[in-house]
Order: sequence, then structure tokens, then C-alpha cells
Amino acid sequence: MLLRYAELKFDVHCYYDNQSPRYRVYVDDDLMTERTFVWREDQYIEETVIIEAPVGTHKLRIENIDPHLGTFTVDRIMVDGITPAGNTVFEIV
Repeated sequence: MLLRYAELKFDVHCYYDNQSPRYRVYVDDDLMTERTFVWREDQYIEETVIIEAPVGTHKLRIENIDPHLGTFTVDRIMVDGITPAGNTVFEIV
């Protein structure tokens, strides 16, 4: 199995009222990070995750730990500076 390092970048937006919700970032079933969103609602976090994974198709997933506090959206996904075809599915070549 051929493994390759890849740089995954994406923006995380959060919509909430008072208390900041937390989220986890997964690539496939591997937990990459857990964070509390502490920015204003009109701002976003640009996440950068370096992964070592087999060549092939992978899935990015954001888990909302506190769904009663707010919602998250993800956009502008890039893998090694290239926008993938899917919104949460990406290829490592």
C-alpha cells in the first residue's frame, strides 16, 4: 500500500447564539483535532491538517459535539492546493 503525505485545508464556519460549540475533524475514521469555536459568527477558522494516507479516496467529516449550541458548515476544501471534485470526499493521488 502506497502512503502519501497530503495537506488538507478547509474553512469551518459556525452559527451560534451565546456559548461557543465544539467540533471534531475526522479524515475517514481518524480523529485529527477537536476545537472550540471562539470566533464571532461572521468569521471562520481555516483548518490545515497534514495527513499520511493511502493513495485513493478519503472522506472529511466535521462532528458537532454540541449540536444544541450551534451548527457548522465547511467550504473551500483543498488538497495540496487543488480543489477536489466533491464537497467532503477527496482524492489523494
